[in-house]
Amino acid sequence: MKSYTQYLAESTKTWKFCIKTINQLSDEQADRIEKHLMKYDSNGLGAEKKTILQSKPRDFPKYRGYEVYSYEFETSLSTTPAQVQNEIGNMLGLRDGVLKVKGENETGYEDIVDDDKDAESLLADPDYKEAEKTNANELAGEEYNAGLMKELLKLKKEKGNE
Repeated sequence: MKSYTQYLAESTKTWKFCIKTINQLSDEQADRIEKHLMKYDSNGLGAEKKTILQSKPRDFPKYRGYEVYSYEFETSLSTTPAQVQNEIGNMLGLRDGVLKVKGENETGYEDIVDDDKDAESLLADPDYKEAEKTNANELAGEEYNAGLMKELLKLKKEKGNE
């Protein structure tokens, strides 16, 4: 039978968060954030991820034409995204609206985490297996042109009879 301390050790819960910003963090800023997150028993920031240039980033509607940089981290102690956002913003002197912290259950967190790594794009399939099968001669070429000419002559005869 397991002891209470064994159950306690096995039941450690972690909370996942994502820091999003429109400004790329310098190495110094990232180090300061990592040191601050030690307060929540964090294992440090994950690798930087960057989105493509967006005319209107989802989390930053006031800003146009920016790339969004994101950094994931986990904590062993409970906290809220708003608390971490305020602390990091104050620590780095960032003005409101350029930094967001999202929890793993919040809208927008899934933009960063790529759970479907095994999913393949339909456009990556060179054979287009999902496309419906068609006869190319029915859509273009000599046979199509001959059929079109027959149809036009038929319409011309009908118009001439009226």
